[in-house]
Amino acid sequence: MPELNLSQAARLYGKSRMTLHRHCGSGRISSRLSHDGQRLIDLSELIRAYGEPPNRVTPETPETPSDQSQRDDLLLRELQALREQVTQLQEEVRALQRLPAPRQLSEERDNAPPADMASRPPGEPIREFGDLLKRFEAKH
Repeated sequence: MPELNLSQAARLYGKSRMTLHRHCGSGRISSRLSHDGQRLIDLSELIRAYGEPPNRVTPETPETPSDQSQRDDLLLRELQALREQVTQLQEEVRALQRLPAPRQLSEERDNAPPADMASRPPGEPIREFGDLLKRFEAKH
């Protein structure tokens, strides 16, 4: 990307040189000093900070009929591939809907606490790390 001096950047964006100089000094935009002391700003940095320049004209190249037909063919192929993928996914969903629901293992574990935890009263205080670990294991 080209680098612009403050005057060029100010003209391109319709801003004053002082505004750009202040923004460089405050860190809003980054710049560098050239060997002769000019402040240079990369165009990509200006676009990052201010967006596309308002008075920058990008010429549009008209599409030729062959470009248009190639693009249409590409889009049709992509559409067909997506339709096939949707059909496959619908078949997978139908197959999964026929399967029984998985058993919940956590319910089985919650119903039968470990023997040493079952003998303790639920409000018993935790005295050591092992007690805390056993309570945690009993819940999970």
